[in-house]
Amino acid sequence: MRPFDDVIHHMEESIHQVLAGWPEDWIGFTWPGYTYEHTLRVRNLALALADELGANRTVVHLAALLHDIGKPAGEPHALPSAQRAEPVMARWGIDALTRQRACYAIANHITPSPLHPLENLCLYDADLIDANFGHVAFARYITIRAHRGTSVDETILSAEEWLGRVDERRQGVITRAGQAMAARRYAGMWELYRQLARDLEAGEGPALRVARYLNGDAARPSLARQMQEIVHGNPLIPTDGAFLAGFLQALERETEAAQ
Repeated sequence: MRPFDDVIHHMEESIHQVLAGWPEDWIGFTWPGYTYEHTLRVRNLALALADELGANRTVVHLAALLHDIGKPAGEPHALPSAQRAEPVMARWGIDALTRQRACYAIANHITPSPLHPLENLCLYDADLIDANFGHVAFARYITIRAHRGTSVDETILSAEEWLGRVDERRQGVITRAGQAMAARRYAGMWELYRQLARDLEAGEGPALRVARYLNGDAARPSLARQMQEIVHGNPLIPTDGAFLAGFLQALERETEAAQ
């Protein structure tokens, strides 16, 4: 069997080929390329939870990387992803028991039970948190609303109600480590909303300019690309200041699962 890091590298390439261009057009809450970046963030987050909870890192790593590989087949995607993941892992020499455990986590990553193995819970919580909590989720909210033709002003005005719905989703996070992470990210979302509301009232401000940039880049957005554009300068975004530094730090922490 090849070194595990080498296996993971090749799996990332395979997953990128499947997901980077999928879907060609928007489908629901998903846009072209979103699922691949989401997969990498979920992998990092699931591994952080695995380390804290003592779950098997190998199983969690494989399950998280492959958990959405069946999405191009359409919804529901959990079982198709597990079915597609098994031969991928077998091709790279992953042993049968590890494949079985990873596939079990993938097949149940949408509707798990608290009685499931820790590996299942790490994947489920990571998937739920990335989609719903933090600055990444707030950027996703702006993007989805923009794609539907909603103005930045309307999005900000509706955000308080949306945050109430997000808070209800915290009840679905299973592990204590996941709950703590969701709570930290949720608090950050409120800070971001308050800054946006202040800027909107003033008619200008760094948070509002970032929101306008995200709103205008909603056709085929890539958070990784957007972060680079923010770092290296974009005429629509302020290049310095405490808000921008904090915003980027939050995105980087969430992308690398450092919180």
